[in-house]
Amino acid sequence: MNPDEPMSAEDAERAHLRGPESGAGPDPRRMQELRRIGRDYPFICPVDFKPHKGSPPGEDPNNDPSFIATHREDDGAHYLG
Repeated sequence: MNPDEPMSAEDAERAHLRGPESGAGPDPRRMQELRRIGRDYPFICPVDFKPHKGSPPGEDPNNDPSFIATHREDDGAHYLG
């Protein structure tokens, strides 16, 4: 198909279903894994910008003034995957 010619409705539908550049869409298993990580580690660590569980658990580490002083990557609250 010539890129300068207008696309027919059928060609546009086929291109849309295949995703950009005729490649497959996002892997559903990867999307499920990212959603699970987002649920388990709901905050971004203000020190190293990695997914974090919170400090104390369930609270935003950005609002904890002692978080940066006591920050350790191996504290068990970081996503290291």
